Amino acid sequence: MNKKQFITDIKVGDSFDSTVIVSEKQAKKKKNGEDYCTVTFQDRTGTIEGILWTEVFLEAGDFSEGDLVSIKSVIKEYRGSKQLIVNYLEKLKKDDGQDLSDYIKSTSKDIDSMFEEILGYIRSMENKYLKELLNIFMDDKGFVKDYRTSTAAVRYHHAYQGGLLEHSLNIVKICDMLAGIYDNLNRDLLLAGAILHDVGKIKEYSSGVNLKMTNRGRLLGHISIGYGWVQEKIGQVKGFPVDLADRLLHIILSHHGHLEFGSPKRPKILEAFVVYHADHLDGDIGGFNIILENANSENDWSEYARNFERPVYLKKLELEEEENMDNESLSNQTYNKDSNNDSEPSPEETEQDGLFKL
Repeated sequence: MNKKQFITDIKVGDSFDSTVIVSEKQAKKKKNGEDYCTVTFQDRTGTIEGILWTEVFLEAGDFSEGDLVSIKSVIKEYRGSKQLIVNYLEKLKKDDGQDLSDYIKSTSKDIDSMFEEILGYIRSMENKYLKELLNIFMDDKGFVKDYRTSTAAVRYHHAYQGGLLEHSLNIVKICDMLAGIYDNLNRDLLLAGAILHDVGKIKEYSSGVNLKMTNRGRLLGHISIGYGWVQEKIGQVKGFPVDLADRLLHIILSHHGHLEFGSPKRPKILEAFVVYHADHLDGDIGGFNIILENANSENDWSEYARNFERPVYLKKLELEEEENMDNESLSNQTYNKDSNNDSEPSPEETEQDGLFKL
């Protein structure tokens, strides 16, 4: 199947007649009782939200998350982002062995190169216990396959195949840089925590055609899963120091920083503070980049971004096209309340809100 149109290529006002994967689907009812459906579609370049109003939804018949579908649609703008108004949808048959690479979003970076960088950091470590622990993981072919290809999230950051590896390597690089600045950081402990902090996501998410949480992920979460997994492997390293094990496990338990964000412990050692802040930083940058990717390029501001609890400014810095601004011109600038509204959407604006959030 030769796919010619991709999600990131389309603009508001374009027609989008193409094949896509149904990533998320939610049937809803209007106030008058009529059915309609909101859908997140995906291909290898990204995702886009779509809506099937009553007549189209009823004519589309049965389709589910993970299905390959053919759609005819028009791209409109909804609260600062692109949205597909679907006029036709047909479920297509997926054959065994069919090449679906055009429909599965993957990291744009080279997985082999990133993984080799991770191995290089492990080789550079001096602590024999941490190095042996990491090599136990990296000598497991099944683990390596999953670590290289798993997603780091379903939606908000690095939400694509290879996202976990990309995100983990970013954290390792940030931590390595900070270890060179602050000499009271234990570099080996820091890097081990960075490499292993999110391993539980391998079992929290399924990284097939469409990304979704597993039942185990919903019940336990990646922090608990990762803690148990690393603790099990520590038991395979003879003589692993108890204090070192406790500190590494504490990094995993505390890397979300706050109880309300899912960490059963808040950071209490310096290395845990660093991994938490590095993780948060890379997650925010990854989340911002997803907003950039999905936004209408003609808008200076995003819609209200729930992960940031505010709209964000998307306009590129173009210094060469701007003149120096004097104090008078600065004082004469007006504040556009409508284009930079930090408050949450009103009830009237949220008829479609919440339909795509996990």
